[in-house]
Amino acid sequence: MATKKQTAQDAYTQHRKDITSLMLWLELELEKHRVNAKGKIDNWAMAGDLQLTRQQLIEALTSLSHSEQHEIEDLLSECR
Repeated sequence: MATKKQTAQDAYTQHRKDITSLMLWLELELEKHRVNAKGKIDNWAMAGDLQLTRQQLIEALTSLSHSEQHEIEDLLSECR
């Protein structure tokens, strides 16, 4: 039996599904992190975890959207 050769569209669809799953997983991990951080007002490591994650998400978004990092950070500032 011949194996179907993967097309670019097949790869795109699978990567898109994986990204959706990863985003949902990230949301779950953020909630666990929030619960663990609760009451630890002097624990800068918890804030550092989120700072690193924030930076990595900005980098992913700059790659996907072809925006500049400062543009994304400006938009984040406007949303606060």
